[in-house]
Order: sequence, then C-alpha cells, then structure tokens
Amino acid sequence: MEPNLAISLGSVLSVFGVFFAVNRDSKKQSAEMADLQARVRQLEAKAQSTEKALQELLTSIQEIKVTLVRIDTKLSNIEDN
Repeated sequence: MEPNLAISLGSVLSVFGVFFAVNRDSKKQSAEMADLQARVRQLEAKAQSTEKALQELLTSIQEIKVTLVRIDTKLSNIEDN
C-alpha cells in the first residue's frame, strides 16, 4: 500500500471518528439539557407552592396582628372604666 493512500485512509477514518465523537457528545449534552430543564420546571413549581404558602402565612400573621390590636383596645377600655 502506498504511503499516501495509507495517510489518506487514516485521515478519512480520523474525520469519521471525530464526527462520531462529536455526535455522541451532542446526544449526551442534549440528554443533560433535558434533565436540567425538567429540574428547572420542578423547582419553579416548588417555588410557586412555597410562595403561595408564604403569602398565606403573611395574611394569617396580619390577621393575628389586627386581632391583637382589638384585644389591646378592649383591655384599655376596660382598664379606663
């Protein structure tokens, strides 16, 4: 076999090898990206749930504060009489 032919065949095989390696890496990255996107969606849903619970807690705390002010006012009125 001529040296130039062997070099040419080696170059062609190298190009195919690089192509397949890039293709394999691309598929792996696509799978990782899909996994990351699923995790982001899950975290966003969890964040919405947490935000809703936090808003409910803040509303409850505000209602408790209003009730405590009423109780304090009533106690002050009783003490004044």
